[in-house]
Amino acid sequence: TVHISVDTDELGSSSRASSTEMWTVRSTAAAVLVVAMVVCVEAGWFGGKEEKIPEAEYHVLSKKFRGYHMDQNNIFAHMITTPLSVLAVVAMVNKAMSVAFITQIATVVYCVSLHDKLPGHLLALTGLAAAALSIGAARAMKLSWIVLAALFVANYLGQEAAHYFTGESTFQSEYQQKPDFLALLAEHTYYLLPLVFDSALTEFVGAPMLTEVASKAYYLLPMVAAFALQFFCSTGALTLPFQFLHNRVVMVKLNKSQDIKDLAEIRAWAMSKGPSKTTSTHWWYQAPTEDTPAAQVLETKQQEAFKRIAVCDSISEMFRARFGKDWTLDVLDGMNEVYVSSPHTVKNTSDEVFYTRHIDGPYYFVPFASCFRMIIGLDANEAITTKFPMVPTELAAQNGDVLAFDFHREVHYIEKNEGVTNKDFRIVLKVHYCIYPAWAIAFGKLLGFLTVRYNMAFRKLFLFTLTPSGLYPQFAAWNVVFWTKVVHQLEEKLGYSNIGYYAALGVLAANTHYTVFLAGTSFLHYLRYMATYYVRENVAYGAFKRDVLLYKTVSIAQLVILYTSAATANFTSVSNLGIDGVAAAMIVLGYALSIYATMLLGVDGTYFGIELGFIKASKNYVQKFPFGVIPHPMILSQCVALAGFHRNEAFRAAWPYLIPAHICLYLCHMAQEHFDVHQNKPVVAAASKADKFKV
Repeated sequence: TVHISVDTDELGSSSRASSTEMWTVRSTAAAVLVVAMVVCVEAGWFGGKEEKIPEAEYHVLSKKFRGYHMDQNNIFAHMITTPLSVLAVVAMVNKAMSVAFITQIATVVYCVSLHDKLPGHLLALTGLAAAALSIGAARAMKLSWIVLAALFVANYLGQEAAHYFTGESTFQSEYQQKPDFLALLAEHTYYLLPLVFDSALTEFVGAPMLTEVASKAYYLLPMVAAFALQFFCSTGALTLPFQFLHNRVVMVKLNKSQDIKDLAEIRAWAMSKGPSKTTSTHWWYQAPTEDTPAAQVLETKQQEAFKRIAVCDSISEMFRARFGKDWTLDVLDGMNEVYVSSPHTVKNTSDEVFYTRHIDGPYYFVPFASCFRMIIGLDANEAITTKFPMVPTELAAQNGDVLAFDFHREVHYIEKNEGVTNKDFRIVLKVHYCIYPAWAIAFGKLLGFLTVRYNMAFRKLFLFTLTPSGLYPQFAAWNVVFWTKVVHQLEEKLGYSNIGYYAALGVLAANTHYTVFLAGTSFLHYLRYMATYYVRENVAYGAFKRDVLLYKTVSIAQLVILYTSAATANFTSVSNLGIDGVAAAMIVLGYALSIYATMLLGVDGTYFGIELGFIKASKNYVQKFPFGVIPHPMILSQCVALAGFHRNEAFRAAWPYLIPAHICLYLCHMAQEHFDVHQNKPVVAAASKADKFKV
C-alpha cells in the first residue's frame, strides 16, 4: 500500500512545541492527581481505613435512605435531578480549570474507592452513571456560568419540591441537627449516586442482579466501557445508535491541470485497447497475481498517472475535511483499476450486480477503520448515475468528478438514465483507501489486508460468471446476484450496526438481567430524534429513518409485551384483567391519532424532511385536523397512549419508571421542536407554522 499522512505542517513548529508543552503539563498534573487521590483513599480520607463502611454496613445506610424515598414519584424525580445536579457541579469545576480530564480521573478514583463498599449491581450502575456524567460534563463546560448555576439550582430545588409534594422528609433532615453533621453530610454526598439508584432498584431489579463474583473489579467494567466508548466516539471511529449519523458519501471535483491531464492520459489509453461492447472491461493498477496477463494491467505511464491522482491534494483534503487531519490514509493498490461500462446491460451475468442495490464488501464489523471505494469520472457521462439510497444522494460522475463511499457499509447501485445515451464508453477509475485514526493502526492494516484479499477472490468469481455458458457458471452467477440482494436488504431494512447492537445487549442481558436490554433499547429513538434535529447538516437521512423506525418498533413491542404480561399475570377471567375503559381508550385513540397524523404528513414529513432539507416545506403544510387544533399532535397523542399503559396497576408496579421516562424524553424533544433548538441558530420563542407540523 501507499501511505499518505493526512496530518499537515500547518500549525508550525512553535504551535507544535506549545502543544507538546501543554500535553506534558497535563500529563504531569494527571499523574500527580492520581497519586494524590490514591494516597487519600488509602489513608482513609473517604471514611478512614479502619472505618470504611463495608458492604453489610452500606445496606444499613441505604435502608435509612430508602425510608425517606418510598414514593415512586419522589424517586423518579431524584433519578433526574440528582444526576443533573452532579453534571452541573462537575461542569463548573471543568470550566474553572479549563480542562475536563482532571474530573474524569477523579471519577475513576471515586468509582474504584467504592469497589469494596457496594453490592455488585450498584457498583456497576454507579460506575456507568458516573462515567456518563463525567463525559457529559466535559461537553457541558462550554455552557455559560449562568446556565450551569441555573441548572444546579433548578435541580436542587426540584429535589426539595419532590419531597414537599410527596410528603416525604429529606434524608438530610434526619441528621442535620446532630453534632457530626458535616461528617454525615460528607458521607451522604459520597454515597449519593448509589443511594438514589438503590432506592429505585430495590424491587425493580430483583435478585438476579445481586449475584457476586470473586472480585468486585468485574463490576467496574461498565465504567471502563463508557470511557472507552467515549474515546472511540470522540475520534470519529465509532458511532453509537443514539448519536447523529453523518452521511459518509464524500465528493470533490478535480480541477487542477495535472489531474485533468492524467485523467485524459488514462482514458485515451483505455480507448486504444478496444473495450468490450457487451460486458464491462477492467484493467488492474498492478497485477494481483504472478500469472495475471500483462494485457490486464496498466502500463507504466498510465500507472504513474493513476498514482498521482490517487495521492493528489484535492482527494487528501476531501478525506481530511470529513475525518480530521490526524487520520491515516492508505491507498490499496491491490484493488485499484480502470473500469469501463459496456453500452448494454447484460442480464443473468454477474455484471448485473452493479445495477442491483449492493454493498461491495463483507467486513462491516471490523471496528475503528473504513475502506473507501472512490469513483473518478473520465468522460462526459450523462447516462449512468451512481445512487446511494441510504443518504440519499446520487451523481453521474463526469470528467474530474470524485465520489467516495464506504466499501463495506454503503448500499449503492448504478442506474441508466432513461432517454439519455452516452456518445461513448463510460470510463472511471476505481481507487481504494483504508482510513483510520493513528491509534487504530492494527485495525486499519487488518481491514486493508482482508479487503484486498476478498477483492481478489471475488474478482475471480466475478470473471468466472461474467459470461456464463454452462449450468454451473449460470448457477454461480445467480448466487452472486441473490446473495448481493440478501446482504443489501439486511442493511437497508435493519442495519448491521443495529443487529450488532441488539445482539450485544441481548448477550449482556442474558448474563445479567432483562432490565439491561430494556433500558438500552427503549429510548434510542428519542435520543436520535434530538441529536438529528439539533445537528441537521450532512445527515444520512435514509439511515436515520430506518433506525428510528426500528428503534421505535422494538421499544413499543416491549411495552406491549410487558403490559400484556403484567395485566394477565393473575388472569382467571376477563373481569380481573385490570384494563379499564379509560386506559384502553387512551391507548387506542392516542396511537390512532398519531398514525393518522403520520399519514397526513407522510413518512418524510414526519421525520424532519422539511428541517433537513429533503422535501419542500409547502409539500407538508397541513391544515387538516389535528394540525392547527392540537399543538404537536403526534407527540402529545403518543404521550396520552403511554399514560394509558401506566394506568394499569400491575404494570405500574412491575415497571414504575418506564412510562415516566418515555414521556419525559418525548416532552424534552417536543420542547426542542417548539423552540426550534438546533445547531448554529439562535433559540426562538416559537416555531414557524411549517415547524409545527412534524413529530
